[in-house]
Amino acid sequence: MSTKKSNGRLQLRKKPQQERSIQRLDAIMEAAVELIAQNGVANLKMTDLAARAGVPIGSLYQFFPERAAVVRALHDRHTERVESGAQRVFSKATSLAEAEALLGKAVDDFYVTFRNDPIYLPVWLAAISDPDLQRLNTDHQTRLTSVLSALFRPLLPEDSTIDLDLRVMMFVYLTGAAVRRAMIEDEETARRILDEWKKNVQKTMFTE
Repeated sequence: MSTKKSNGRLQLRKKPQQERSIQRLDAIMEAAVELIAQNGVANLKMTDLAARAGVPIGSLYQFFPERAAVVRALHDRHTERVESGAQRVFSKATSLAEAEALLGKAVDDFYVTFRNDPIYLPVWLAAISDPDLQRLNTDHQTRLTSVLSALFRPLLPEDSTIDLDLRVMMFVYLTGAAVRRAMIEDEETARRILDEWKKNVQKTMFTE
C-alpha cells in the first residue's frame, strides 16, 4: 500500500467548521467510545456506529473513510493527552532530582488515568495490529522523547556523557509496556510492577 493511500485511509475527511458538524463529529466519537467499550474494536461496524451516534451513514463516511480512521482519531486523543501533559508537568522541573521525582509520578499517573479508560487498551492493541497505525504510535513515542529530552538536557551537568535521547526513548517505550502489563493484573500485582519499574528508572535515568 502506498504511503499516500495508507495515510488517506486514516485521515479525517473533513474538519468540521459549523456548530452542527462539530456536534455531529462529537456524537460519532462518543458513540465509538461506547461501542468499543462494549464490544471491542474488531466488532466495531460503521453501520452500528452511525446508528448509535444518530447520524446518517453518509454523514459518517463524510468524516471517516473506514473503521481504522475512527481508531486513529481515538488514538490521537490519547497521544495528545500524554504529550501535552508531559510538556506541562516536566517543564516545571528545575533540577535532575525534581525531574526524577516527576518521572516516578508520571508512571503512576499514566497507570491511574488509562486503567480507568475502557478503550485505551483496545485502541492500543488495534493500533499495533495495523501497519499504518503502528507508524502513528512510533511517531508519538518519537515526539514524546523529543519533548522530554529537550526539557531534561539543560538540567544535566555540562560534562555529562550519558546518551540522553536513548535513555528517554527507552523510558517512554518501556513505561508504556510496564503500565499496559499492570493494567491487566490485579491491583496488588500492578503496584509491584510499577514500583519495580520506578526503582529501575531512578537508578538509571540520569546516572553516569
